[in-house]
Amino acid sequence: MLKKFTLILTVVLLSATLSKAQWTNVGIWPDTSKTWKAQCNNAIAVDGDGKIWLGKYSNVAGFTPPGATKPLSKSVYLTYVFNPDGTQASFSPIFQIMGDTMYTITQRGFRTNIDGDIVFATGWPSMYIVDRKTGLGKKRVLLPSAHGPNGPCVAGNGTIFIGTVFQGERPVEMYDQNLQLIGNAIGVAPGFSRTFEVSKDGNTIYWAGYTNGKVYVYSRADEFSSFALKDSIMIGAPVESFAWRPNTNELWMSGGSSNDKPLPGSKWTMGTWYAYDVVKKQIVDSLKMTFTDPTKPNERPRGLAFSKDGNTAYIAQFGTSNWMCQKLVKKGTDVKQIDQIPTGYELSQNYPNPFNPTTNIQFSIPEQRFVSLKVYNTLGQEVATLVNEIKNVGTYRVDFDASRLSSGVYMYILSTGKIVMSKKMLLMK
Repeated sequence: MLKKFTLILTVVLLSATLSKAQWTNVGIWPDTSKTWKAQCNNAIAVDGDGKIWLGKYSNVAGFTPPGATKPLSKSVYLTYVFNPDGTQASFSPIFQIMGDTMYTITQRGFRTNIDGDIVFATGWPSMYIVDRKTGLGKKRVLLPSAHGPNGPCVAGNGTIFIGTVFQGERPVEMYDQNLQLIGNAIGVAPGFSRTFEVSKDGNTIYWAGYTNGKVYVYSRADEFSSFALKDSIMIGAPVESFAWRPNTNELWMSGGSSNDKPLPGSKWTMGTWYAYDVVKKQIVDSLKMTFTDPTKPNERPRGLAFSKDGNTAYIAQFGTSNWMCQKLVKKGTDVKQIDQIPTGYELSQNYPNPFNPTTNIQFSIPEQRFVSLKVYNTLGQEVATLVNEIKNVGTYRVDFDASRLSSGVYMYILSTGKIVMSKKMLLMK
């Protein structure tokens, strides 16, 4: 038990996550039926109506289109579209766009367009704008690439950026909303890349060939200027996917998988997305994928998309052993400052204890500090982050909801960088 406790303290002291509320992984989505087992997911987006688009990487044999009496003669790649309640949209699954049946067209990436429709890149290689209400293509352009594009991204002014998967193959190009070529953003982007991102004003590109082990930051003064390499971030991380969290400055980037491990000595964790605040220039949050089969090295964090309010996240899993998607929700923790002058650092016993399923924890800090209050199970695994931010001098009460946890003993640990305090509590359901 002493060794486990020491391990927990080490984890707390090394933690770099700065989340203000807890991301809860609610598991496989839309359901746990065998239908979505072993469905490689290579693309994901949430459209303007909140529907979730998932792109299947491997093809399906014997698919019978809606209204047809017999299956297609060839295997086909499918795109599934789900409503937020988990039911399929009326036009799902999609097997062709504008007459292009997806016999050989793998989905390389989706992004939500400025009008809420979907920008859809395939290995044809083609790029489409697809109507979110009907699943029908509205515009199409054939891309000049031998091996196929990576995932596109869309700036706030409507400019669509797209590159290629293989290093040195083609420039990163810019298109307008009619899918007319504007020009090249980057001559030849480095590294084998699945996707990238662009700032809201379209003047900064975040490029991660995940073979580079970093994210290159290209920027320009305005839309009439040229892009130039200005910085590198996420050093040591083989980033495969990006997503902007709505209504924030947070650019979320994945930290790698067992197939593409973070570089030795780096602080990144496999299957974890990190939120980089582009204004503060620091990591401010994170969330984790649950590996459905840790023995399979190709299970990878291939995509991430957020609901419109930013409080629900959908993970695209890639790998033949896993499910298509996991869902996470961000639940705020009620932290209240109470009218009590602190005389020193203090961590009180939770009340009530034992509890089911809610309890509150009180702590005091006599100086402004960065405060971490986390909950761990007896295996030393973190199960909840209750506080992880700078707090002023004061006494605080935190309400903890353990409704998703199993009965048992848990440890909660307060850390400020100066002190570490802990207590046990008992959940009895």
